[in-house]
Amino acid sequence: MNVLDRLIGIAAPEAALRRARARAALRVVEAHYAAGTKTQRASSWRASGADADGASQRRDRLRFIARDMVRNTPLALRGQMVIANNVIGDGIIPKVKAPQVTIERQLRALALAHLDTTAIDADGRSNLYGLQRLVVNAVVDAGEVLVRRRRRRRTDGLPLPFQVQVIEADFIDTSREGTLANGGYIREGIEFDAIGRRAAYWLFDEHPGSTFRPLRGLMSRRVPASEVLHVYRQDRPGQMRGVTWFAPVAMNLQDLADGQDAHLMRQKIAACFAGFVTDTDSVGMPQTAADAEKRDPLGSIVPGRLQRLSPGESIEFPTPPGVDGFDQFTAVILRSVAAGLGITYEALVGDLSQVNFSSARMGRMEMNRNVSSWQWLMVVPQLLQPLAEWFLEAAELQMGRLLPAGTSIDWTPPAVIMVDPTREVAAMRDAVRAGFASRRMQVRALGYDPEEIEAEIAEERAAALEAGLVFDTDAVVPKSGGVPGRVPDVDENDENDQSGGPNDGR
Repeated sequence: MNVLDRLIGIAAPEAALRRARARAALRVVEAHYAAGTKTQRASSWRASGADADGASQRRDRLRFIARDMVRNTPLALRGQMVIANNVIGDGIIPKVKAPQVTIERQLRALALAHLDTTAIDADGRSNLYGLQRLVVNAVVDAGEVLVRRRRRRRTDGLPLPFQVQVIEADFIDTSREGTLANGGYIREGIEFDAIGRRAAYWLFDEHPGSTFRPLRGLMSRRVPASEVLHVYRQDRPGQMRGVTWFAPVAMNLQDLADGQDAHLMRQKIAACFAGFVTDTDSVGMPQTAADAEKRDPLGSIVPGRLQRLSPGESIEFPTPPGVDGFDQFTAVILRSVAAGLGITYEALVGDLSQVNFSSARMGRMEMNRNVSSWQWLMVVPQLLQPLAEWFLEAAELQMGRLLPAGTSIDWTPPAVIMVDPTREVAAMRDAVRAGFASRRMQVRALGYDPEEIEAEIAEERAAALEAGLVFDTDAVVPKSGGVPGRVPDVDENDENDQSGGPNDGR
């Protein structure tokens, strides 16, 4: 406080308090983030207070643009393929669990007959794993996708009385809006109940972009939410629908494609002319109309052209701007695109010339985190767990009995491809030996089912023992090898062994 403030405080304490509060508020206003100011540097930002769906009101156009890029831009298609290959691969495998062995076997047989065949697909084209890939492809380019349950009769000849149909988000009738008498509401074709739960989807009978039009016209109908799975990556709280994953990188991809076309055209033009010919014999001779008609005018540019020039004619071409650093510029754009999609630059373009084992593994580890989050935070909870409930419900109808408590389906993602198996397997083995991880944990990290591997190993060992075969993977065989054809005795392998053992007799 200065002298004036102290004097005011003595004469009028309330006025002094108001001055102190105003001064404190002024200091708060002056303390700000530079990014929040409306300066020239910040003029390109489009700050908006809209919610997640309000900020993506042009999602339809973004979806159409993304599909066009996937159709016509190789890098966009490559990005979609990389994401689908890593998230789904050959498929996220179901693992049936039941407290009773007989029921577990029955459910496994039904899963093999229904999920591993095209019986699960309402269109009859793909098994469960092909549908998983179709879903991820649609989520990447369109931002969202719908999976609809189609109930079937037991007389339809299917292993289970239901199928699923993957349909694009275009089927949602976004014109459906308004409040309902029961306290619910409809927003962009999605119906919510009074407490905000999804109650139904209003879906068209046919794709709005299809060339087929039913006689009664394009109509939408109410489908209960229990029959529809809505899969998309939720980036903001309260986000109701998804946006294409290409939204942050679409402009970069388009600019890169345009730049490549312009660079290619420049090279084409430079390669077109092979030379110019001047007729020196006709210098000073008047050119007749017939001669002019015979002469090939320079009306087009074609590769390898030899152009004849009339006396006194000359052609000048401007020197186009150079394209030095085009490769470096392209690499910068591609790294930006890869970062926006959540994958590595090497995975996007297939260029491994600038990486070694350590850098490749570090980049791959970060990408694996993204892939794992897409699997366990999007595909499994939004698609596979609800589909497992549909499977168990249909199995109860087919078997004619209620399943016991504890019956469930777990999911195993595809195996993670190792950068250097020699080093990584050794590291995993050491982690198990040191007690930092269990063997089953490491098997699951590779994308395999530990129980299936254990069953296969037990079956192989039993068959080998019956046939009298010995392999160096058996614990009783020393690292130097054993005698083929029979199980060696411990004392036979090491005459100086004093440690004792099951055949020691002591």
